[in-house]
Amino acid sequence: MRSLLFAVGLPLWLALFAAGAPFAASDVEAPAPLAKVAIVGASVSAGYGLDPSAAPALGETSKVNLARIVDASIVGAHAMPIDQSDLMFFAAAKATAKRSVKAAVAAKPSLVVALDYVFWFGYGDGDPKQRLERLADGLRVLESARCPVLLGDFPDFNGAKVDPMMLPPSSIPSKDVLAKLNAACRAWAQGRENVIVVPVGELFRKLAAGETLEVGGNALGADARARLMQRDGLHPTLEGTCALWALAVDAWLATKPPDVDASALLLELGPLAAKAGAAPDAAGASKSKPAQKLLESPAGG
Repeated sequence: MRSLLFAVGLPLWLALFAAGAPFAASDVEAPAPLAKVAIVGASVSAGYGLDPSAAPALGETSKVNLARIVDASIVGAHAMPIDQSDLMFFAAAKATAKRSVKAAVAAKPSLVVALDYVFWFGYGDGDPKQRLERLADGLRVLESARCPVLLGDFPDFNGAKVDPMMLPPSSIPSKDVLAKLNAACRAWAQGRENVIVVPVGELFRKLAAGETLEVGGNALGADARARLMQRDGLHPTLEGTCALWALAVDAWLATKPPDVDASALLLELGPLAAKAGAAPDAAGASKSKPAQKLLESPAGG
């Protein structure tokens, strides 16, 4: 009888393991704050340029994105991250923010990751007042999230080598306006214990300046920009997006969240990028349908 059970059970176990059943992590649960992560944001979060099988110029969504990177990073059993990133965020930032945040919050996430969520509130058309008003509206929408929120601030693309088809010079706010936008983000976060501002702007500044830096325990040299940024000068590569996630984790861990430490996450950029980029068809991403075709506007930020 025992031999019969073994003969029947072993092939079944092997088949489940091969299909990706969570046996490898069944003996350990991810810390509660990592149990169900939600992603909101624009084209960086949506994985612009990370999936060779997708044509972003036609609005085709990437199967390799921030949600997949977060999923690959978390050690232990957890729900597949809720992907509410949107490649077309730039086209209707206010409406997209409301829709995506509402959907993310409705799923009752344990953590919201919003690393490029604010980008198109400050960038794009408009005078300084309009940019600040858009940001205020976007931040107000995020107030419905009661769990920890990792909120990326604004990078500065003034004088940067960015493809003008992606980001026209007229869409870039001045340094003075950017300073006000980032101050507004920090002022809003200061009164909310659940919001952690991630210094995305400082990361981009150091990469552009060729400064050495460290994220998630990864030492990056003066040549890191060539490896972490795509040719358009706007979007990070797969490894660069992993670095953004590691940066967010650094900012979060600095607040000493209960039950979460670096051991709960894979943050080594090379292995994380390899794991996240492998077999994208098995990612379980919720966004397999092509988005609306991109016409006149830049592809994202």
